[in-house]
Amino acid sequence: MLDKVFQLSERERRFKSEYENGGQHFLEKPMSYQEYALISKEKKKDYGNIEHYHEEITTNSQGNTIKDFYEDGDYVEIVLHGRYSYPLMHNHAYIELVYVYSGSCVHFVEDQSFDMKTGDVCILAPNAMHAISAINDEAVIINIMMSKKMFDSSFLRMMRGNQALSDFFEHVLYNKKVSPYIIYPTGNDEWMKHAVLNMYKERKEKDYLYNESVTLYIKQMFIHLLRHYEMMAIISNPIDNTQESNIVALIGYITVNYNHVTLKSTAQFFGYNETYLGQILQKYTGKNFCTLLTEQQMKNAKRLLEESSLSVTEVGCEVGCYDSSHFIRKFKKMYGVTPSMWRKMKSNKE
Repeated sequence: MLDKVFQLSERERRFKSEYENGGQHFLEKPMSYQEYALISKEKKKDYGNIEHYHEEITTNSQGNTIKDFYEDGDYVEIVLHGRYSYPLMHNHAYIELVYVYSGSCVHFVEDQSFDMKTGDVCILAPNAMHAISAINDEAVIINIMMSKKMFDSSFLRMMRGNQALSDFFEHVLYNKKVSPYIIYPTGNDEWMKHAVLNMYKERKEKDYLYNESVTLYIKQMFIHLLRHYEMMAIISNPIDNTQESNIVALIGYITVNYNHVTLKSTAQFFGYNETYLGQILQKYTGKNFCTLLTEQQMKNAKRLLEESSLSVTEVGCEVGCYDSSHFIRKFKKMYGVTPSMWRKMKSNKE
């Protein structure tokens, strides 16, 4: 039984009636605004006043680019996606999260389509063309929109402790060549449902300081995702447009085991061949396996030089570089100074 706040609206009932009376084909594939306007004209009905929508909401005559209302600050917009409404392809510069509170939907993103089920959280890349088709009374889809500035400070900044994953997520979301979305499957997580429901009610009722309250809920939601679902993220595979559920775990595996892993051992652990593993790492991160590994080794070497009394040779061995001269060359190439000089600079500064 749905919460009263999510009962079908009059508009949704109207679209449902049309859907049940021969209009199923309208929701089977994404639709352009030109097609939408033509349907409205042919049926002599107003399905949202296209001319007004073009003028007030979008930035071009095609009606597919939504104006960016979220450039600055912590303002958050939360809306309930209309059930049985036409899946209109559009894009926007701000960050959008799509959360399936209950039921399911079909999400069209760029040239892909995939089912989203209860508990799925989809983080959509800026400027990605997308549309949603929800054709069930129980399909409660919550859209949460925010500026990139807020997303960066609320989500990516929290990941700074794992720079490799932070860089990876930033590359995925802000490099459109890689992947236009990330999905966290939270299932029937009651904490998530409760948090999103409270967020939606805050935004709907607009009580005193409601935006500040919603902002805090957003940050708590990101903390919850990172605590419980960080390694479960599903991302579009840039090689064949399938969904890849191992890539985040793969980056995490390299991050944790940087001092002894090889391309071969990593490929064997995940059941890939070495060529394919190298390809997906390059596609997803823009870096090859050796570069990713070296970055992790040198980052941890820098930390050991600052926090321990190990000799330079011992630090090199600790991070998997057993040839001291090779370790020194790699460190200098990345940071511009030798390990000994780095340690001395930090000591003098302190």
